[in-house]
Amino acid sequence: MIRKNKVYWVWLSLICRPGGRSAVKILRRFSDAASVYGATAKELLESGTLKESDRIYAEILRHDTSLAEEIVFWCKKSGVKIITPDDDDYPVDLYSLRDAPIALYCVGELPKFEKLCSIAVVGTRSMSDYGRVNAFRMGYGLAKGGAVTVSGLALGVDGTAMASAIEGGGTVVGVLGCGIDVVYPHEHETLFRLSAKNGAVITEYAPGEKPQRNSFPQRNRIISGLCQGTVVIEASSSSGSLITARHALYQGRDLFSVPGRVGDAGAEGTNLLIKEGALAVTGPEDVLERYEYVYPHSIDLSSMRRSLSPIDCVSSSALTCLKYEVATEGDRNSVYSRKKKFTGKYASSVVSAGSSDAGDFTFDDAVPEIPEGANVPKAIPSAKGAAEKRKKKFDSLSESPKRIDFELLSDCDRRVYNAMLPDTPMMPDELILEGMQIKDVTASLTMLEICGAVEAGAGGYFMRTSADDLALEEE
Repeated sequence: MIRKNKVYWVWLSLICRPGGRSAVKILRRFSDAASVYGATAKELLESGTLKESDRIYAEILRHDTSLAEEIVFWCKKSGVKIITPDDDDYPVDLYSLRDAPIALYCVGELPKFEKLCSIAVVGTRSMSDYGRVNAFRMGYGLAKGGAVTVSGLALGVDGTAMASAIEGGGTVVGVLGCGIDVVYPHEHETLFRLSAKNGAVITEYAPGEKPQRNSFPQRNRIISGLCQGTVVIEASSSSGSLITARHALYQGRDLFSVPGRVGDAGAEGTNLLIKEGALAVTGPEDVLERYEYVYPHSIDLSSMRRSLSPIDCVSSSALTCLKYEVATEGDRNSVYSRKKKFTGKYASSVVSAGSSDAGDFTFDDAVPEIPEGANVPKAIPSAKGAAEKRKKKFDSLSESPKRIDFELLSDCDRRVYNAMLPDTPMMPDELILEGMQIKDVTASLTMLEICGAVEAGAGGYFMRTSADDLALEEE
């Protein structure tokens, strides 16, 4: 039997879409998804969160839960758990996000994040030997020290850190930028299954959704949001892992960075983070020391040191990548054509990855086929094309929701807004345009915040509240 409450949450998540902030604003007024479903047109408009011209307003009033019902039924049949904000196992740290996910699809068992130290480990897909060794040392050491390792199951550093944590007997959580039934990158199918077995794989994207260009910046906020700290192992100046670092700072989390050799492409991003205030670390001990007194029941530095000290991380990291079939961007480019599904076993190429980061995201057109018997759910065909308690959790985020008043914005304010990257926290000094000074930017950001167009986070970062650019007066 389908739980109707789950249907309402999935329905609302489909309407508001992943990464959107409108769902949290609406829930501050209506406390749960069922209340949103039952709201009248007048109640929706009087809530101050929606206008008649809004797409979300029209979608809510359609009251069409057919796709949500099908998704809930498929998840129950396929062993996929749907975790919503009124569930006890919803990660408590995600409540503080202004764009908190409304539905999480999960394979495996999520750890008790409120009781354990969790660390995100991210980095470039074009992992060098130096990056591979440090990703292994960090993932393996965190596992032996009692921490949960969170990452994105991506090529390169992310995959290596997760495989190393599993090898160390630790708990891992992989966060996808696509549906739970889509293994991406498909080279990491083995890692996907083992991550679900040794922790969990989660996503806010509905089953059947393929990865898109903006999926990964959106999912990065969940990676950092689940953790007390984020470690960047290796990254160029344009690496997507720097977006995770920005989210960590914006959310008020700790940020760690492994220094690299000056001049190496993979060290540009990590060294820049250190210059800007990230804590420089050379191993898991530097990270865990910061939390051992906060989590004395789970952090064990002595055990970590005893386990890590006799290991040759150079050879062990290479063997771990082979054992768990971890690939890099270099393997993807050299081993097979982008139009051909990868099927081979890669050996030496894992050890000798490329040294530069591609910067832009690239994707395959087809959803990879999952072999029969694999411990991964299959896609549903059509998907391809406690209320008061719940309310209080979101009420702590902000006072009342704000509607963007564009009429109050000057052309300068609009230019600053348009210079901001969607779904990416940005500092004021990154937004200085021709003919402007820093005081002009800060004044515009203040006005944009008053009007509800941007929101200020920790660390001096700002983020857009909408992905759409604003029209300029001269246009």
